Amino acid sequence: MSATRPAWESVADAAGVAAATAVLDVGCGDGAFCALAASRGADVHGVDADPDALAVAMRRVPGGDFRLAMMEALPWPDDTFDVVTGLNAFQYALDVPLALAEAARVTRPDGRIAVCKWGPPQDNEFFAFLAALDGTIDLASLADADPVAHAMDRLPLTVTTTGSVAAPIEMTDDSALLAALGHRGGEVLEAASPFRRPDGSYRFDNRLRFWILTATDRRPPAPSHR
Repeated sequence: MSATRPAWESVADAAGVAAATAVLDVGCGDGAFCALAASRGADVHGVDADPDALAVAMRRVPGGDFRLAMMEALPWPDDTFDVVTGLNAFQYALDVPLALAEAARVTRPDGRIAVCKWGPPQDNEFFAFLAALDGTIDLASLADADPVAHAMDRLPLTVTTTGSVAAPIEMTDDSALLAALGHRGGEVLEAASPFRRPDGSYRFDNRLRFWILTATDRRPPAPSHR
């Protein structure tokens, strides 16, 4: 299951994904969110750099327009879409500000850009668990270094709506936890003990955050050459 799936309905509602809405999902993967948008009657488009994932998306949404490209160079003209979404996507761009600027470029002047990703590490128990397991990770430093947050602050984008959605991670037992992390050692189970439930399963409470943005200046920035 996609990590951001619990927030999809909230994001689609907040961004106004409805019948005849022209939607582009950046980093669309296998097209699961595109299928949700199509079920609402939207005109669906998707872009991803993984050809195998795109092949699945094309089968899942036969009427969709799916293209192989990088999110820093979207193969559509200016002012094409009513809504552009990036669900757990923009933080993986080679150049995050340029990827967001490209999203703004292809969004119509009255359109919306939706960004959805995990909230700050301090608000997510699974990140806290991984940090404790590693022993060298500073959660505050990770939050301060969030490239998507920095780009949204510095680009000519206006946040019109924001929200958060519960997205817990659950493991059925010790074996499932160890398999998910690729570990076998007892130190993993010891670190995870605060999240173990009486039946032997594990639950990590996490939250996804989303932002709905509009572009206040259509001119893209120069590449940052990260």
